Amino acid sequence: MTSTPERQMRFKIISLALGGAAMIAAGATAEWWWLLGIGVWVLVAAFLVEMIYRP
Repeated sequence: MTSTPERQMRFKIISLALGGAAMIAAGATAEWWWLLGIGVWVLVAAFLVEMIYRP
């Protein structure tokens, strides 16, 4: 069983990844390059946090 801080960090990583994916999809659909770019950077940040924070 994982402790509460580990669950909170996992929730934050998943939230970042899902938010980034949603922004990428919305940006691609609406052809808004700025939203697509922000979504890509949010997704990159989620994966970097996942790589750095390994409980």
